[in-house]
Amino acid sequence: MATTETTPKVRARTGQQFLEGLARGEREIWLEGERIGNPLEHPKLEQGARSLARVFDLQHEHPDELLMPSPDDGSLVGVTHLIPRSRDDLERRRRAFELIAGATAGMMGRTPDYLNVTFACFAGRADVWARRGNERGAANIVSYQKEMRDRDLSTTHSIINPQVDRSKPEAEQAAGEVALHKVGEASEGIVVRGARMLATLAPFADELSVYPGSDIRPQDGNYALAFAIPIATPGLKFVCRDSFAKGRSAFDYPLSSRFDEMDAVAIFDDVVVPWERVFLCGDPVGYSEVITDTGWRGHIMHQAFTRAYVKLLFAFGIGHLLGNTTGVVRFDHIQEKLGQIWNMVELTRSAIVAAEAGSALDEGGVWYPDDRPFLALRGEMPKWMPRVNELLQLIGGGGFMCTPSEADVNGPIGEAIAVYFQAAGADAERRIRLFRLAWDFVGSDLGGRGELYERFYLSDSYRMTALAYTIADKTRAVELVEQFLRD
Repeated sequence: MATTETTPKVRARTGQQFLEGLARGEREIWLEGERIGNPLEHPKLEQGARSLARVFDLQHEHPDELLMPSPDDGSLVGVTHLIPRSRDDLERRRRAFELIAGATAGMMGRTPDYLNVTFACFAGRADVWARRGNERGAANIVSYQKEMRDRDLSTTHSIINPQVDRSKPEAEQAAGEVALHKVGEASEGIVVRGARMLATLAPFADELSVYPGSDIRPQDGNYALAFAIPIATPGLKFVCRDSFAKGRSAFDYPLSSRFDEMDAVAIFDDVVVPWERVFLCGDPVGYSEVITDTGWRGHIMHQAFTRAYVKLLFAFGIGHLLGNTTGVVRFDHIQEKLGQIWNMVELTRSAIVAAEAGSALDEGGVWYPDDRPFLALRGEMPKWMPRVNELLQLIGGGGFMCTPSEADVNGPIGEAIAVYFQAAGADAERRIRLFRLAWDFVGSDLGGRGELYERFYLSDSYRMTALAYTIADKTRAVELVEQFLRD
């Protein structure tokens, strides 16, 4: 009997399907005193949503790199949901990270692949979640990861309690009422109250996840929570910072107008979390272990530093073009500054390659990258990114202060601008576009937010550098010294 081949079902969403999803549900997003239900209907959020839609469209433009058969039914799902079982899987996943980051030049740090990797890692080590009788929570997280994968969700997270008084334990700050905590149970699930930060991507997400971001005391079980709920959940609201998009033109602000992913504080006003969406509740020990023992650290840094690599490469391209456009690249001090940026690019690339080359199967059967080079980067990257901005400012110099707007270029004095703003390596319009792009990267409000983000999104450099020393294998280093301390 002849057989016919069938085309596998594609579960990965298109950009249009993503945008249609944003228009559904009763969201409570607050921006500058205004409640917003649909980000597509607000001029300061619309372009961010459309930029994210572009990320979803990439899956269909590059199916070989960004799609894979589901292990359950063979339907096509996103590669970033992959639970890696080999080095080849790590490398394939990294190539997907790089393509996705390229769509935003690494400017959007919370594209959906960030949480896709997190929950693939959690589901791959469900055994850690199941400790101390939490089998139901472990089963829930496995089911949720499949739902994320099959529905191709855009998910954000909120894992840190608000800054109230960091000198006190979270349960004692503001009488324990501000930090997110469980206040009761209902037939449908647990009831939670309080706030969490920082829900980056919240206006453009389908779901919000909560999982551990710091250790808590043994007596603070009501604060030991992990779960996921839709953004449009009753009682859940988000308070956003100022928008950096501001309806600006892509000529004047080519990055701000497109890539403001937004940050928000999530407020839970007696929100009911369904039982099937509760992953952990009341276990302070497990609250720490699911971060340290699931391999989350290495997997999330695999994604984060691939994205950072793309952003550094973008910065190097900006510096190179600035130097060549104005002719200053012939000066050795400019070449030295460009060389510094290239060093950061290459060291980041090398660390990623080294982490994959040293990868191995972990105790739970998940392929884990060698996290030592990532731990080194985790301490250095928050220092490198601000330094890159400084180097670009030094390369561009006063040119940043001499950049007319699109209205000037196309207005009555356009002919004069064409004469007096030309450069050795470009006509006036190209020079102006380049300097405006560079300024949006290093000096605009989005650029300032980007620098702050890079300093803290994987915790601060001080703590991470100290942690790298604390957990480093010192055996061989000590042996080298000890040989000279013996008789």
